Amino acid sequence: MDLLQLKYFQTVARREHITQAAKELNIAQPSLSQTIARLEEDLGVTLFYRHGRNIRLNESGKVFLEHVDRVFMELEKGKEEARKLAGKQHEVLSIAAIHLPFLPQAIASFVAKQPGVHFRFHQGCYLSMKKLLEAREIDLCISAPQIDIPSVSSVVLLTEEIRLLVPKGHRLAGRGQVRLAEVANEPFISLKEGFGLREATDEFCQKAGFSPNIIFEVEEPRLMQTLVRSGVGISFIPELFGLHETDSETESLTISDPACTRTLSLSWLNRTEQSPAFERFRLFLIHYFNDLQQQKLEKLKSHNLPKVIHRFRTI
Repeated sequence: MDLLQLKYFQTVARREHITQAAKELNIAQPSLSQTIARLEEDLGVTLFYRHGRNIRLNESGKVFLEHVDRVFMELEKGKEEARKLAGKQHEVLSIAAIHLPFLPQAIASFVAKQPGVHFRFHQGCYLSMKKLLEAREIDLCISAPQIDIPSVSSVVLLTEEIRLLVPKGHRLAGRGQVRLAEVANEPFISLKEGFGLREATDEFCQKAGFSPNIIFEVEEPRLMQTLVRSGVGISFIPELFGLHETDSETESLTISDPACTRTLSLSWLNRTEQSPAFERFRLFLIHYFNDLQQQKLEKLKSHNLPKVIHRFRTI
């Protein structure tokens, strides 16, 4: 039994699917199956119920996984203590988030007050962050919707509107609010499948009685806005993207029917011990998003109407 076998077992246990685990580990599926079989042979017990390529941990496997997780956590702690003894006193936090234009500035403000904390930052879609958490490769992440997997805790940060972004001069510009059904025949610019926002907006359209005519799929939300500005099509856009600055070439419209919102959540790995830097940063993010929520309310109160047009900046 060696660490590589344990790492392979841990990945298969999280995925409960040999092919998916082999793809994540970048090894051949037969090789992975043989490694798991040798591990079971060494232990003298089976660890999984098998149904073709779909497998599920049995009771022995669940107990063994708990110990394997502790082994890797202890190794990580040992690595950090060794670094400290070698004079590297900084703490490292590995985080991930969906695209939020204001987040780098928020992290920078935290680093300015906590110079001993170093970050590894991943930006991606919901599915990629879920995989990173399952593989225990990140400490925490900001996602929409909430990531619900074992050994992970979450807290809601805030709920924001999802609006329609149209170019200046569009037939709906100046309306302030629209029913989603009114854009059933419009060309849409959208994020690719796998992004939480894409899944949510597809569902909004289904509720309004149509499937969106998506003519352009992107991975970068910044490009989505650029294409709207150029008149290629319209797009959905989260409220927070335009909270602070404006873009005179585009206009966002509130959707009156159906209700279109998304909830941002903070999720983190449950560990027996968390570093002081982790807890400080976790609380920092909760307070930061609480302040954003207050800014939203104050901006709303500054207008006479509850639903208003917001102009958006280039992200």
